[in-house]
Amino acid sequence: MSNSFAEQLSNVKLKPSKDKTKDFSDPKLAGFITKDQISTYQKSALETNMEEWQMLLINETFPTVYCPITYSDAQHFIRIFERHFQKLHDCQLFDQMRERMDTWFNDDLEEKQWYEQLKERLQTIIDQKFPDKKEFFAKTSSRSAKDACVFKRNFLETYKNELSKFPDPLQENSRITALLTAAFLSLCVTSADEILSMFIISERIYQDMLLATEVQNSSHSLFKENIILRPFILIDVDMEFRGFVYQKRLTCLSQYNYLIYSQRLNQWKDNILEKIISFFNQSIQTKLNKYKLNDYVIDFALTKGDDENVNSMKVWVIELNPFMETTDGALFSWQHERYLLEGQSNENKDKPIFRITEKVRQGSWSMLPISIRQWIKK
Repeated sequence: MSNSFAEQLSNVKLKPSKDKTKDFSDPKLAGFITKDQISTYQKSALETNMEEWQMLLINETFPTVYCPITYSDAQHFIRIFERHFQKLHDCQLFDQMRERMDTWFNDDLEEKQWYEQLKERLQTIIDQKFPDKKEFFAKTSSRSAKDACVFKRNFLETYKNELSKFPDPLQENSRITALLTAAFLSLCVTSADEILSMFIISERIYQDMLLATEVQNSSHSLFKENIILRPFILIDVDMEFRGFVYQKRLTCLSQYNYLIYSQRLNQWKDNILEKIISFFNQSIQTKLNKYKLNDYVIDFALTKGDDENVNSMKVWVIELNPFMETTDGALFSWQHERYLLEGQSNENKDKPIFRITEKVRQGSWSMLPISIRQWIKK
């Protein structure tokens, strides 16, 4: 029987984790002390689900299609992960994870029947809503299954292909940039089967289903979770940014993939800041006044325009996250710089503080998840 998500949170260490590994399976769970803090996190996590804000920003975020998940569906995701993949995750048996992906249903016919039914339902929506589109990005209401990307069979090949584009492929910065690009490209899916095969092995999806079933009503009409489908749109790994909004004001902005150094990002820093400030102030701030939260973390992407110039790039909203320590602070520290994130400094009185990685970071490879480092060694 699964522990509730609240139990998982309450069982973690109460002091900040000393492990500095950049884990694709965030949220960061260390630091919760009271039931009230856990309850606040659960509430905030659901309030930043895509259903809560996407229609307010329908022209500012990527085209979005919903495939409803029932309470029963969520329970199936939980059971499959716990029966077939949780121990492998816990023991870091990643080779066996890959093997199990193709065989788990051989001795679990009950869950296989559900899997086939959901696959058919999801594929029907894909065929109806995207008749001419062959490549998609998929996530649940809260998060994607990006921790599962390394288990795709073509992941290592994709990584090697991206690395070959660099003049200095042995450099750590090149390897991490290629790795992040490969991880992003691996989120491109083409069918319902491919989507679900990633979801069932993802610890992120498992955690989100635990949270949803614990906090939300089991009534079919009241349970609000979805598989989110979006056209797959290429986003360069140095063109994602994390913004911090406190009392409806954009206070801080950070490079999202902060383990890498990007020369063009350093050259374009001022232009990008002004572009995102303008986008926030003119296009989304007023619309989000109708949103129930005053404080949130917002992720932006810049996509290529007609040329390679920053001025032609388009700004998008990717997603919203809780304004809490469970959300990665990127180049800001929740523990030591909360006053900055809350805009209580002369530094960001007039405009957001924008931080990027200004030089190559030595030792960044060691900050990657062990699941990533294991495959790249091979």
